[in-house]
Amino acid sequence: MQHLDPPEPLDWDERRLWFEEQEARLSARGVGRLSEQASALMVELQCVFCTGAWAATVILAAIIVETQANAARSFRAAPAEELRWLRSLRNRLLHEAPGEPVLTIEDHWTARGEWEKAARRAVGIALAVVYPERPVDKRAGGER
Repeated sequence: MQHLDPPEPLDWDERRLWFEEQEARLSARGVGRLSEQASALMVELQCVFCTGAWAATVILAAIIVETQANAARSFRAAPAEELRWLRSLRNRLLHEAPGEPVLTIEDHWTARGEWEKAARRAVGIALAVVYPERPVDKRAGGER
């Protein structure tokens, strides 16, 4: 079973590079105030992502989004549709509907690609919230 074995070094490197490229691209915007715990959770997020623990990536990304959005008192750093998608998927992972699991044992063999796409989307949302766009001050003609 692939997810119980360590990822191939090339897979790990591809995932690490993708994560770091996304972070570098968005961090150019600047960063909100991250707590020590939020910073540590970002490290954990990269670890679970690189490992290929896709459902854990989604759950952890959602936690980071909520923590950071609450601290910044703003959920506007990412599109509302993306935030709803992430919250919904996280909730369905944490609170199984009887007879309708969102994740199954079989998914670990047959749906890894779909779960990886979901994990990448979740990471993108978390990074967008951690590195929000700076508002443009139209009066001064520049960033605030």
